[in-house]
Amino acid sequence: MARAQTSLSSTTATKKRKSTGDIDEGRAKQAKQPRRTLDTFFARQVPVSAAPDEETGKIEHVSLNDEQMRVLQMVVDEEKNVFFTGSAGTGKSLLLRAIIAALRKKHAKKPEVISVTASTGMAASNIGGVTIHSWGAVTPGMHDIEKLISFIKTCRPAHKRWKDTKVLIIDEVSMVDGNLW
Repeated sequence: MARAQTSLSSTTATKKRKSTGDIDEGRAKQAKQPRRTLDTFFARQVPVSAAPDEETGKIEHVSLNDEQMRVLQMVVDEEKNVFFTGSAGTGKSLLLRAIIAALRKKHAKKPEVISVTASTGMAASNIGGVTIHSWGAVTPGMHDIEKLISFIKTCRPAHKRWKDTKVLIIDEVSMVDGNLW
């Protein structure tokens, strides 16, 4: 019995290690990260936002496929006008955000040359822009072009935006009235 007390007292005298966290907590953090395949791991990463994320402080990067990279190159490097379309879930908005980020980086010294607009408020908020109507002082449904131009000229901020803009991005352009263009 004296022997058992000796071993018991020796184990209580040693310091126990404290847990620094739950094992499951570490696994939960890993599970939230999307799995990356070899193709996405080695694919060229493109930023989709110019500003860092408020929570993480990092700029989000994504992988674009070859066709999307070609469109990005045509817009940013070759300065071509493009219209791209596709089915739901094909990455149109993702590509558009990557284009906007690349253009803002390219024209960082003169950000007023890039105007990001959309036909609806929801589409505009998705890409970090404004509606084409509020950006350009365009009244929806007005078909008299001369009157529309005079309205734009009297609204100095809108007139300045029209004159300063070198790159006009319009998301969901098919929703804009054809007579406007």
